[in-house]
Amino acid sequence: MTLRRPPLNPIDTKGEPTAEDRDAGPRSPLRTVQVLHELAVSATGVQLAVLAERLGLPKTSLFRLLRSLESGGFVTSVNGVHQVGPQTVKLGMAIMQNREFPKSARSAMEWLSEASGETVILGSIDDTGMQVVYSDVIDATNPLRFSIKMGTIRPLYTSASGLTILAYMKSAQLQAYLAEVEFVRYAPGTISSVAALKRKIKEIRGCGTAVSIDGMFEGVFSIAAPIVNGTGEVRAGLSISAPSTRGIRQEEKFSALLMQAVSEVSRLLGYTGAYPPP
Repeated sequence: MTLRRPPLNPIDTKGEPTAEDRDAGPRSPLRTVQVLHELAVSATGVQLAVLAERLGLPKTSLFRLLRSLESGGFVTSVNGVHQVGPQTVKLGMAIMQNREFPKSARSAMEWLSEASGETVILGSIDDTGMQVVYSDVIDATNPLRFSIKMGTIRPLYTSASGLTILAYMKSAQLQAYLAEVEFVRYAPGTISSVAALKRKIKEIRGCGTAVSIDGMFEGVFSIAAPIVNGTGEVRAGLSISAPSTRGIRQEEKFSALLMQAVSEVSRLLGYTGAYPPP
């Protein structure tokens, strides 16, 4: 049952806005977001007095803002306790859908492609836990370029993005992988033993990026860095790939660009820790 709302507190008797109303005007959009955030993180709802104290807002202005949000379905108020309403829930779901992976990485990939001038690849681990799937690819515009199709699947140990995933894999999962992996030599730089792979993983953890030269294809240079989700797990590796003659010369530049891109995507996924991840 919804209780009858108490009458609004009056503004001044001359019909002019009070100091509280004048203060609320320019800041009301920000205050709206602050109120909705505070209600969203309070599972059982919040009373007006408590909410006003938390946000440092006048009760009168806050009450009027809550009434306005309630009329639009963004807040519900029962027995003096305020919670997020169905419209806020819908808004949150829309935001999260837009930030779903791998869609959330596309903007950073486009920026990285333009900044580097090379092919940019998003590699995610497949269901078997043994291979990397190229979830998204932006080809370089340079006539002399490395090009590969989205949806391509390759062994983790052969690509920079796959090596990045391996380097930050949980210990138990990595040990299981090392026990099952069978090495095949695809190109002159393909890693071909567990010992060599362990050395590579240590190197990647030390600098935060994985470099592969001739790992899967001869004449191809790739450098990748990890994308981390809100729980601290590496979801994927984002890489720049180029002909070795160009890529090797620009490794330092590409590394710096990658760090900007992957840290941005990781933040969008909710990661708040240090980057590169420990």
